[in-house]
Amino acid sequence: MASTSLKAVGAIGAAGVTAFSALTKSALDGVGSLEQNIGGVNKLFEDSADIVVKNSKKAFNTAGMSANEYMENVTGFAASLVSGLGGDTKKAAEIADIAIRDMSDNANTFGSDIESIKNAYQGFAKQNYTMLDNLKLGFG
Repeated sequence: MASTSLKAVGAIGAAGVTAFSALTKSALDGVGSLEQNIGGVNKLFEDSADIVVKNSKKAFNTAGMSANEYMENVTGFAASLVSGLGGDTKKAAEIADIAIRDMSDNANTFGSDIESIKNAYQGFAKQNYTMLDNLKLGFG
């Protein structure tokens, strides 16, 4: 019976080590993604990158998404946005935050799929409005 108990304790210990390893890997992956996203934000927004990073830290409250997800979305349309604003990175950072909050509001209000919304906004940044119908906003 003691042998069985020791085997059970050993199995529980091994499961704990496996779970800890998975948690550690997940945390390191998250940190790596965060660093990569901050690098992309720095490259695209230059002197105004701190505005985007600051907004990403509030993204869970303002848009219901993680800081990483916020920065991934912003960098998806940042180049077009900065270019369309004549290189004004500060204004681009401000408008990017408005766009992210609008995406979240659209998903919450109309039940649209967030991926469809992200794709549509990236199209809008390129002046492509063909995906507007996918957002189910109620107008033609």
